[in-house]
Amino acid sequence: MPAYITAMGRFLPGEPVPNEEVEDYIGVIGRATSNLREQTLANAGIKTRYYAIDKNQQTRYSNTRMAAEAVRAAVARSEIQLDDIDLIAAGSTIPDLIAPGMASMVHGELGNAPCEIVSTHGVCNSGMMALKNAYLQINVGEKRNAIAVACENPTRSFKSIRNSDVRPVDEEGSLALEMAFLRYMLSDGAGAALVQDRPASAGVSLRIDWLTLTSYANTGDTCMYFGLPSNTSTKAWWDYDTPADALADGALSLRQNLALLPHLVKVGIDEYERLLAAGRFDPHTLRWLPAHYSSERMKQMVLREMARRGTPGPPVDVWYSNLPQVGNIGCASIYVILEEILSQGLVNPGDTMLCMVPESGRFSVSFMHLTAVTAGGEG
Repeated sequence: MPAYITAMGRFLPGEPVPNEEVEDYIGVIGRATSNLREQTLANAGIKTRYYAIDKNQQTRYSNTRMAAEAVRAAVARSEIQLDDIDLIAAGSTIPDLIAPGMASMVHGELGNAPCEIVSTHGVCNSGMMALKNAYLQINVGEKRNAIAVACENPTRSFKSIRNSDVRPVDEEGSLALEMAFLRYMLSDGAGAALVQDRPASAGVSLRIDWLTLTSYANTGDTCMYFGLPSNTSTKAWWDYDTPADALADGALSLRQNLALLPHLVKVGIDEYERLLAAGRFDPHTLRWLPAHYSSERMKQMVLREMARRGTPGPPVDVWYSNLPQVGNIGCASIYVILEEILSQGLVNPGDTMLCMVPESGRFSVSFMHLTAVTAGGEG
């Protein structure tokens, strides 16, 4: 049975924060850390982003609240009510709680009628895991509709008041590079997709033709992580005598090993080529390639490697990202991109899209092929 994205919603907290105000929110941690700001933002191409904390570094919106608001926005654009939801699938990199799961908290926040729930966990592909669960349940006829929602709130882990006791790497109190640059790279927000067994009666829906999630964890060391002081350590945050000891040793800091990022480019293109060879899509007929990537520099690395390999790809102007305007919101990024494409009327019946989400955690890649349709016909 076909599955269709019939409505989407997003929630971006507060007002857009320009580059020059970033440290007004997350604070300053050593001169060397601040010196990274301009370089990081230049590479990323980010101009504004959204924060769920205020300038006093106090939380304004929880992950759960943002996710629920995105769901409400999607349902408001749909032909169903909250109590009609059959399934909530929710994903996040760092949910509000260790337990219970993210989906349970979102369901409680929404207060809708009893329904099935599933929580997915990972890094940037957490949202695609949730969406695939929703897609498959519709596809096999288990559910009539499902909400997939993804949310990120990493800013809480970047606050200077939280990191004041983390062991510095120099006498000025600056953080290690693998922690410091993420403070300027990541931001907060949520996106939601309503998936149904039929297109919406009016407007354009997106038929999910297929969705792949492929792990390449067997091919390299952990790249992005939260819970270890280093990617070679065997001492997880649970193993410290106290939470304060874990925090001081950096085991409760989000990190990314920059030296391993070229491997993400490699496996991402490997997976693209695998799907292309299998005839899963035609790069020359794509209307858009909605792509989640952490920085414009990363996109250029992908394009250069594709050119070096001679890999057929769509024209550069087919790539679609809103990274400069909304920032890098991890697993919620692809949802917010698709919401923008739909709300701005950028697709017509018959248009196809290939969504791409690479995850650096321990390397995984997701692709999703969509076709724009209407209730009156398949394109």
